[in-house]
Amino acid sequence: MKHEQDDEALSALIGQHASRHQAPQSLHASVRTQLSLQQLREDGRRARARRGWLPRFAAWGWGTAGAGFAAGALCAALALPLARQAWHGWALVPQMVSLHVQALQGPGLIAVASSDRHTVRPWFQGRIDYAPPVFDLATDGFVLLGGRIDKVRGEATAALVYKRDLHVIDLYVQPGDGTVRAPSASSERGFNLVQWSDAGMRYTAVSDVEQRELGYFAVLWRERRQAQ
Repeated sequence: MKHEQDDEALSALIGQHASRHQAPQSLHASVRTQLSLQQLREDGRRARARRGWLPRFAAWGWGTAGAGFAAGALCAALALPLARQAWHGWALVPQMVSLHVQALQGPGLIAVASSDRHTVRPWFQGRIDYAPPVFDLATDGFVLLGGRIDKVRGEATAALVYKRDLHVIDLYVQPGDGTVRAPSASSERGFNLVQWSDAGMRYTAVSDVEQRELGYFAVLWRERRQAQ
C-alpha cells in the first residue's frame, strides 16, 4: 500500500513539473506512413492466406517491427486519406491508364520477355536515359514477365510488366525529384492505381487487380528498394 501511495505522489509531481514538448509534424507524418504500410502488409498476408500460401513475412521478422507501429495507433484513421489527397490530382494518371489498356489490347505488352531481372534491367540501357530498378517478386505472388518502353508526355518511360494470377500489372518507373512519398491509392476508368516515390524514382502501378493487392505489391517493392 505504501508503494502505491509513493507511486501516486511521484506521478503527481511529474505531472506538475515535468516539461512537455509537442511532437513535430514530421514525426506525425512518419507514424502515419508506417501505419499505412503495416496495414497493407496485414492485408497482403490475409490475401495470401486465402490462396493457401505460406506467408514469408514471419521469417523476415515483421511481427517485431509491428509492435513499434502500435505506438502511433491514434494516427491510423488519418494515414490513407492524407496520402490519397496528396496524389489524387496527378495529371499523368489518365494517360498511364490509356497506355496500359493499349498494351493489353495489342502485341506490344512486352518488348523484353524475361522473368530474370538481370535480363530485363540491362535491356533498358541505351533506350532510356536512366536505369530503372527491377525486382523479382515471384515468391510473393507477383511474377515478372518483362518490360517495355512507353511514351508518357512524350518522354520515354520504363514500364515493367508483372502478373498476379490472371491480372497484369504495369509499373511505370520515372526519374523522381527527390521527394519521398508513401503509397497512395486511386482509380481511373475501373482500373486501380498505386503511386509512390523514393529519393531517386517515382512509380505508378496500374492494374485491374484488387486495390489491396496492388497496395501489397507497392509495399513489397518499396522494401526491396530500401534493402538495396
